[in-house]
Amino acid sequence: MERNDHKFRLRLNLFDAIILVVVLAVGAAAVWFGLRSGGSESAPSARTVQYTVLFQSMKQGGSELIQPGDQLVDTVKNYKMGTVVSVRSEPALVQVLDQETRTYVDAELAGYEDVYVTVESACTQRDDALLLDGGYDFRVGQTAYVRGPGYMGSGPVTEIVREAEG
Repeated sequence: MERNDHKFRLRLNLFDAIILVVVLAVGAAAVWFGLRSGGSESAPSARTVQYTVLFQSMKQGGSELIQPGDQLVDTVKNYKMGTVVSVRSEPALVQVLDQETRTYVDAELAGYEDVYVTVESACTQRDDALLLDGGYDFRVGQTAYVRGPGYMGSGPVTEIVREAEG
């Protein structure tokens, strides 16, 4: 029996070589322009943002647990959400139906308060959203689930104030 040990040999004719060179050149050009255009586009820049979260109907006195300087974290995915700047509490209001006029009116809810927590964080602006320093995607009206040292709360983001571009 005869052994058939043929070594692999790449045999290219002129047409195959030209096609191979063109494909490699197009690929190199695509990589070059892709890297070049990705670097020249305005990359998202980090800015400071202040936003306010409303903790609705919190037990009376619960706002005393929240102090300026507290670090807040998202309770769902553990994203950093920033540092508490200020805390403001107001009597909790609920809407009740006035039977005589058949309209809804605001009424104070005894034993509860609405707490407005203003938080400051670095953020990055994308085309469709703002991302906080820890990667948390947020918008006005979105419910935020937050945890601080010794307390947790949830409520809508009521306001976002971005630092002025300079």
